[in-house]
Order: sequence, then structure tokens, then C-alpha cells
Amino acid sequence: MQLLKNLWFNILVSETRVRLYVWLSLVTQVLIVVTGGAVRLTASGLGCPTWPKCTEDSLVTTAEMGFHGIIEFGNRLLTFVLLVIALLTYVTVLRRHKAKDQLVIPTFIFFGGTILLAAGILLQATVGLNAWTIALMSFAAAVMLFNALKIITTARAVELGGLVAPAFLLGLGIILQAVVGGITVLTGLNSWIVGLHFMISVGLIAIAALLVWRALPKPVTEIAPLNRLLAWPTVVVSFVTIAIGVVVTGAGPHAGDIDTPRNGLDLEIWQHYHSYPGYLMLGLLLVQLVAQWLVSRQLWKDLSTRILLLTVIFTIWQAAVGILQARTGVPALLVGIHMFGAASLSALVAFQVFSARKINR
Repeated sequence: MQLLKNLWFNILVSETRVRLYVWLSLVTQVLIVVTGGAVRLTASGLGCPTWPKCTEDSLVTTAEMGFHGIIEFGNRLLTFVLLVIALLTYVTVLRRHKAKDQLVIPTFIFFGGTILLAAGILLQATVGLNAWTIALMSFAAAVMLFNALKIITTARAVELGGLVAPAFLLGLGIILQAVVGGITVLTGLNSWIVGLHFMISVGLIAIAALLVWRALPKPVTEIAPLNRLLAWPTVVVSFVTIAIGVVVTGAGPHAGDIDTPRNGLDLEIWQHYHSYPGYLMLGLLLVQLVAQWLVSRQLWKDLSTRILLLTVIFTIWQAAVGILQARTGVPALLVGIHMFGAASLSALVAFQVFSARKINR
């Protein structure tokens, strides 16, 4: 027992693990976008044709499901990896929070509600949707919501710019993402639900980036006044670019399953709509980069300039891959690369606004 206690408190949730966990959170959030893309691009979206089970009779993939079942179930398993990392991150940052004694009880009640919700979902999959399963899931969701609000408000009231609130929100978002993923399967890979699934990932990547930003020491640097003005407009334009890109994806050929219908929009026209805010985003970033370089006179040693330089490079890369996609018939490999770029840009755009606005709350 003492050995397990030492393993938990002195190794797994030691304060020295904070940097590791926040970076793992960010990397795995980007990774699950890539693996989710692999599911769709290999037409494995219905490799497990139901949820939360993989098949009507099995929680895991079976030999009959073949390659597609392995791909889809593997992506589901990665969600549990993300949850474990989120849990370790939350417990680690909670241990050093000033209000940890006030947060312990609502945290345990929240996790109890999570277990109840999971039990309700599994019960629904077994006996069907009825008054009892609806009541159980509704009660569990209410318990989770009430205690989630209590945790976030208590943490922020004591330490506005701390790590507890974003660490908790990240874990909560992963649970939400798992449920939306299940709805995606149950709706036969409806393109709009698939798009929502991706946009939630964009939000989770931004939260993970905030965790990294707050956890790591940062040098005090002068910020160009123009950058403080353009930082949030750049975020808005990048969000619009990604959102339209999701619509383009719904019009494209890679649905996740050969029998899944697309959204019916004209792919070529919407590719142009997607490019316009993308070029505007690049322009805003270039203006910021030049303005910050004029202040720092350094491209790499100054943190703010380095963030903008990397964001500009990734944006140009994304534009080049997007053009190549459009001109080569949207091949699956390029789509996967483009998805990785979108996920990485989500983090970089978040970093640029944290840096320019000196956000620490």
C-alpha cells in the first residue's frame, strides 16, 4: 500500500510532472485529430457500427470487422489515453492550488456523476432507451454540470490565472467529445456532426495550449502595439477559416464510409470560400510578424516573434497543401496532412493571442 501511495503522490502526480502533462495534453489533442482523420480517410468511420459498443454484441472490435474495425476502435481507445492524461494533469495542478480543500469534494462528486453517466449509456445500449435510462443519464448530467460549475468558479475565485480551471475544462471537453463521437457513429457519420466533432477538438487544443502557456515560465518581452490590436481579429479570422474548411470537408469525397452521403454543397466553390479568410489570416499574421520584429529585432530569440514566425510558416504550408489538394482531386494523404496543419495552427494561433494580449487568466 505504501508503495502505491509513493507511486501516486511522489511520481505520478508530483508537481515536477506539470510540464510533462501539459505538453502531453497538447500533443495528444493534436494526435487524436490525426487519428480521427485516419479513421475518415480510410473509410473506417463505421468500422465499429454502433456506440458505446463496437458491435451489437461486443464492446471491442471483432475479427469480422477487419481492418476498419481496428482503425475505428483504436481511435476510441486513444480517447481513454487522453482522459488518463487529463486526470493526471488535473490532480497534479489541484494538489498545489490554494483552494484544494474546497475542490476535493465537488471533484469526487463530479467523477461519481461521470461514472453514473457511463453506466447509463452502457445500460441504454443494452436494454434500449426508456424512462429509467433517460432518468439516470439526466441525473448524472445534472450532477456533473452542477459540480463542474462549482469547481470552475471556486478555482477562478481564488486563483484567476491558474491551471485548475483549464485542466478541468480539458477533461470535461474530452468527455463531451466522446459523446459527440458516439452521436457521429449513431447518425451514420452525418457530415455536420463530424464537423462539430472537429470543432470541439479545435477548442480543446486551444485549452491545452493555454495550459502549456500558463505552466511554462515566460520571459518578459515588449509587445508591438499593433499586435495587441490584431491578436483577437486574427483568432476570429482563423476560426472562420477552419469552420469553412469543415464545410468543405463535408462536401469532399472522404466521408468516412463509402455509403455516407455528403452535405450537397459545391466543393470547388466552397474551396474558394475557404481560401479567402485563410489569405486574410496570413496577411494579419505577416503584419504582426513585421511589427513585432521592428520591436524585438529578433526572429527566434524573442518568444513573441518566434510564435508569430512559426504561425506564419504553418499558415503558408497550409495554403500550399490546400492549393495542391484542390488541383489534384483531394487525395487522402494531403487531406490528412491538411488536418494535422489545422490542428497545429489552432495551437499556434492560441499562443499568438496569449502572447500579444499577455493573457494569463
